Amino acid sequence: MERRQLEVFAAVARAGSFTRAAGELHLVQSAVSATVAALETDLGERLFDRTTRRVQLTAAGQALLPRATAILDSFQAARDAVDAVRGGLSGSVRIGYMTNVTLFDIPHLLGRFNADHPAVTMHLAPAATGTAGLAEGLRRGDLDLAFLAATPEDYPDLDVQVLASSALGLGVAARDPLAARTTIPLAGTAGLRFVDFRAGFANRTLVDAEFRRRGLWRDIRIETSDTNDTAALVRNGLGVAFLPRYLVEGDDSIHLIEIEDATLEMNVSVATVRDRTLSAAAQSLARMAYRRR
Repeated sequence: MERRQLEVFAAVARAGSFTRAAGELHLVQSAVSATVAALETDLGERLFDRTTRRVQLTAAGQALLPRATAILDSFQAARDAVDAVRGGLSGSVRIGYMTNVTLFDIPHLLGRFNADHPAVTMHLAPAATGTAGLAEGLRRGDLDLAFLAATPEDYPDLDVQVLASSALGLGVAARDPLAARTTIPLAGTAGLRFVDFRAGFANRTLVDAEFRRRGLWRDIRIETSDTNDTAALVRNGLGVAFLPRYLVEGDDSIHLIEIEDATLEMNVSVATVRDRTLSAAAQSLARMAYRRR
């Protein structure tokens, strides 16, 4: 078993595809397939179930993945130790993030990090399935750290540090009759037509949980995965939505109504896996994010 074999195996496991893994590793697909085949021969077990449409880990592959990740992390830690003697950081950091969320300025943070550590490569992965997807990406080892909408209580197995918060209110179009109100009880929103995020996105999870706790139901007519789209749909009268205050400040086309009997907040946090050894670069980025909160 060789380090390169483990690197290729982990890349295929992350990508779920030999083709995508080959692109990530800058190799031809045949080389990726041959490397995995050699590792399977060495171990005497199939690591992937292959079909024409998808590649999935077998039970043996699932058992190997966390061990392979730990071994590769140890190799990176050894390189970090040498880099520290030279006074610099190198390697790469895989970063998950939420698109179009400006409550915490992630591009500015990454710009400062790049200025301080130009030898570190950053691989950005947007949150296609929301905060739940980012958390799962951390657990699988696909990501080194993630900027997600969560609190420490939401994910006890992750190290979550809140960077910024914004209260949620009921956003309605300025021309909506409800725009005459400044407050509303949560139960008073139950009969309205909603625009909301898809399941798995943090704000949707938070609001759904509060409605279930109170035995309430709401009518969600449109689902999206983009913060700006949600605001635009509300602005154009397609429904109401629970929106963070920061998003609508200075926007005269959306009126935000305070929820008088519930405290709902959107958080932006930086998260890593508790029991995983992070590279020096990933640790440095996480510390920089927390210092700039």
